Formats: sequence, structure tokens, C-alpha cells
Amino acid sequence: MKITMFILLLCFSCAVAAEELYVKSTKGKLHAEPGFKNPVVLVLNKGDKVNVLERKLDWIKVKAGDKSGWISKLLVSENPPLDRITVIKGEETEAQKESVRRRASSASTAAAARGLREDGRARVSDSEQANYDALNKMEQQGVDESEVEKFSEQIKE
Repeated sequence: MKITMFILLLCFSCAVAAEELYVKSTKGKLHAEPGFKNPVVLVLNKGDKVNVLERKLDWIKVKAGDKSGWISKLLVSENPPLDRITVIKGEETEAQKESVRRRASSASTAAAARGLREDGRARVSDSEQANYDALNKMEQQGVDESEVEKFSEQIKE
């Protein structure tokens, strides 16, 4: 009798402790076996809740409704995805507009990658593109090791 109760209690505690995950990708495909090339069993939507059955490297076997399959661990999270503002509409307040993250233009991204400071980036905008031909020529110049040693000796003096 005690053994039966212990087994039932153990099974019940395992069922209660089942791990739940949420799909964080727009679409999460459940595959028949681990691997993106395997057949798709079911396509889940962002926010769908799944129960973990098994883990194998970067893949997790889950149950969603009456179907089970393997999903990449990159597509799920322990927390449900958050709703985020992605587009600024005309009716938002100034505070809402300021809180929305904006993507940098390709020109300002290139300027930042080249190490230009804020004032240098201000000159580079989508309407006025900078010419980097001279900078590219400078970057292609090679320096001989003996020149580097000579220069460092001059600095030490």
C-alpha cells in the first residue's frame, strides 16, 4: 500500500512539474525528428504554449495540443513574448514616440563603423553622403615592420 501511494505521488509530482515553454518566433515549426530538413508536423504561432517532453542538444521535443514534435531551442522561451510597438502611428503621444526604438540609417551605421564621432556622423546623412575614397586608400596602405619599430623608438625618445 505504501509503495503504491509513493509511486502515485511520484507520478503526480512529475506531471505537475512539467516544463512549459512559449514560441517566441513568428512561426515555430514542429518537426518529426530533430533537424530543420525533417518533415514539419505542425506550425505554431508566436505565444503558443508547449509542454517539454525531451531535450536533445539544440532541439526540444514538445507537445502542443494533441501533436508532438521537435522544435529548435532558439524558437522558444520560458517567458511569453511581449507585445511591442513596432510602428509609430500619428495618434501616439510624444512620450510613446520617444520610447520607440528607431533603426539607424545605413549612412550613420557606416559612419559609426568607421569610428566617426557624433559630430562627424551628423555630417553624414541620407541626404548628404560622404565620399570615403580617400579613407579607403589610407586603409589599404601597408606598414612595414621596420617602420613600426623605427616609429616606436622615436616615441620613446
